[in-house]
Amino acid sequence: MKNTKDSPFLWGAATSSHQIEGDNKKNDWWKWEEEGNIEGGVRSGKATNHWNLFKEDLRLAADLGLNSYRFSIEWSRLEPQEGYWDSEAFEWYEALIAECERLKLLPMLTLHHFTSPLWFTEQGGFTSRRSPELFIKMTRQVARRLGSRVPLWCTLNEPMVLVAGGYLARFMPPARYSPILASQALANLLKCHVGAYDVLHQEITDRAGPWRHHPLQVGIAHNMLDFRADRPWHPAEQLLSKLFWRFYNRSWLDAVCGISPPFSVPGLIPKGPVVHEALGRKTADFIGVNYYTKAYVQWRPRDAAKEHPAELPFGLAFARKKEPASDVGWAIHPGGLERVLRMASGYGLPLYVTENGIADHEDSHRASYLCSHLKEIARLRTEKNFDVRGYYYWSLMDNFEWIKGYGPRFGLIRVNFDTFERVPQPSYQLLKDLISTHKNADPTMNPNFEVCKNFQNSCDS
Repeated sequence: MKNTKDSPFLWGAATSSHQIEGDNKKNDWWKWEEEGNIEGGVRSGKATNHWNLFKEDLRLAADLGLNSYRFSIEWSRLEPQEGYWDSEAFEWYEALIAECERLKLLPMLTLHHFTSPLWFTEQGGFTSRRSPELFIKMTRQVARRLGSRVPLWCTLNEPMVLVAGGYLARFMPPARYSPILASQALANLLKCHVGAYDVLHQEITDRAGPWRHHPLQVGIAHNMLDFRADRPWHPAEQLLSKLFWRFYNRSWLDAVCGISPPFSVPGLIPKGPVVHEALGRKTADFIGVNYYTKAYVQWRPRDAAKEHPAELPFGLAFARKKEPASDVGWAIHPGGLERVLRMASGYGLPLYVTENGIADHEDSHRASYLCSHLKEIARLRTEKNFDVRGYYYWSLMDNFEWIKGYGPRFGLIRVNFDTFERVPQPSYQLLKDLISTHKNADPTMNPNFEVCKNFQNSCDS
């Protein structure tokens, strides 16, 4: 593959279909919301009404200075019943991509971002033997209808979070504690990814549009955490932190690089079947890293307020008392981004930071969060053979934040969920200034980030 490290750095923002489109009534999350599983009993409803306001949202993205946009398709819209394909839904995504082209926003399309059609979940979801077959059929339809104009693809968004949330920690549907089902789902998701990777490369041969000469790249968006022993002297917590680095952070990277993944934890998650079609070859053209924070591993947590499954003898804390943290209690920890990117770079694939952001209702920490994390990327890009090609902030706008509902505000753009008014935040202007300063600069980017420094000085004064 041609090395495009010296091509324009991709400045982007990320979204997902269910969190912004609204009225996705035929997927598993809509049903879960109706059953009262979201904090405060809220439901996604119209979300941000992006389905009707996507042109305004993309205009704001372009005005920000972005040159890329990451979004996901909603499988339940495209295939609301097994075997029935909704042409109007496909036409909407075609219009979305056309608007990206008009505004010069290179599209990165995610095939699956947490939500699945109800008919699919009623068959067992990703624990079903049929799931790879059904996912690959969907991928083929998307490739044939949308593929020629999309250069970057994520097959799966955070598959480890999907499995942990559904079958271990139970903060996602079906919210059933079952290590055996978790193991089955991981194996089937890998089969889905491998099949989708092959289908996208097989089907997308005739390229069109402004990015027809951009290398077709297929990868995953993988959530990674900087795991640390809560008590560095505690042998169990030291061991667990290493196990989680291997199981949670490394296993999917091993899997897409042809190495038999450690999709198991002794005494917790049994080994699943070997996915032979993934062995001995790379089934990713890039690694997408979703990074937000660190995680302190605790053996038998004494604090009863910590949220962890009663069946597990350990817990995770995402910040210590008085440690700078986001509104959802995630520590602000830019050094962890450097650690996970260094680990991911060892697999020899180009890297994109496909998500990075902070829940910050007052927009008081987002500027420093952006600067501190972008500085880590800037430093890494000055190193030889360190190939980070893009940064996607999460999220372009406030949205429906899954189990947390509408409380957390991750957006560079504030959304009034009653009127759907969009209001760019001060951090939006900061990022706009940063992009303007560095867009046409040396591809290594200036690691000093003078714009950040000037912005922070003006805020302090």
